[in-house]
Amino acid sequence: MSYQPGLMGVAEGIGLTFVIMLPRVFLTSPAITISTLQNLSWAAPLLNWAIALAMFYLLARVTGRFKDDLYGVSERLLGKAGAWAFAFFYFALFILDAASLLRQFAENTLLSALPATEFRVIIFWYISFAAILVFFGIEGIARTAYLVMPFIVGGVLAVILLLAPFYDIYRLLPWQGAGIGTAVGRGLTLAGLNFGVLLLLILAPSFQKPATLKTAAFYGGGVSAALRTLVIFFFLLAFGVAEGMEKTLPFFEMSRLVYLSRYVQRIESLFIVIWVIVGLLAIAIDIFIALCLIARPLGLPSLRPLVPMVALIVVNLAVIPPDLNAVVEADNRLIMLLSAGVYGGPLLLSAVAYFKGRKKRSWFA
Repeated sequence: MSYQPGLMGVAEGIGLTFVIMLPRVFLTSPAITISTLQNLSWAAPLLNWAIALAMFYLLARVTGRFKDDLYGVSERLLGKAGAWAFAFFYFALFILDAASLLRQFAENTLLSALPATEFRVIIFWYISFAAILVFFGIEGIARTAYLVMPFIVGGVLAVILLLAPFYDIYRLLPWQGAGIGTAVGRGLTLAGLNFGVLLLLILAPSFQKPATLKTAAFYGGGVSAALRTLVIFFFLLAFGVAEGMEKTLPFFEMSRLVYLSRYVQRIESLFIVIWVIVGLLAIAIDIFIALCLIARPLGLPSLRPLVPMVALIVVNLAVIPPDLNAVVEADNRLIMLLSAGVYGGPLLLSAVAYFKGRKKRSWFA
């Protein structure tokens, strides 16, 4: 298994982008957004996705111009030392993202489904399955993500429809929430929720052409952002802002409200399975991309020997926060750091490419 995983198409790109951007809708992030933006929090996913997509297209223009992946372009524009720093920065972001997701999914599995199980056992099984997925390679992960995508979308939409009797449109008032300015500011800082879309440019040689990357980013990320918007919008309709801010896991609380019949009563256990699958795939994708970023500058021919070591690093980072409150706070800070990754790389490489191109044109003029 090398950092050139083979050929993939639009479907695999959509699956990867969709899965890596979706997990936090099942965690505490929507509740934090609601506490900040109140009734207008449903608009935040659309806004931060529009910003991240603009940054992605800006960077895709640079990588398309040089017909290379993100590391190759950074090496041409920033030199070897700059490319090392660039790769290590994004390696750290993907590793931290994997650690944060691992800890949050393990904590939430413990709270919602397996309260009597030892925490270390849950985290062991999570990282073991994620490492096995990484061992099989990114093509398998991408195709699995694309195959489960309709079930995830259908499941979320089913919960939204089944909760129709609980909706009250007046719970969205006042519709401007904490204010348009606050919503725009929060949307800018939450762009890190879409940080995963950059993986398409790191794996660029594996896709057919630059247009494939843009199509995959647009549809994969767009569906993910639309789902996040719908979940927050209908969660507000069902609970309102005051009650909603007290819920730690908004989507889990939505699924707990569903009552089908006296024979098939609750369905939240089915959705625990869905979010475990999403969490495992996202952690595996994070680890694989981090391995690519560290193996490329080192010139390693294979990623597999690094998998156990990187998995161990992820586990050690994941268990650092002492309790769930510290985990949520650390994840909130991590999203800010991921936002720096969304803005920093595209703006830096675009500026360097522009000035180098301008210098070259003036030299030959």
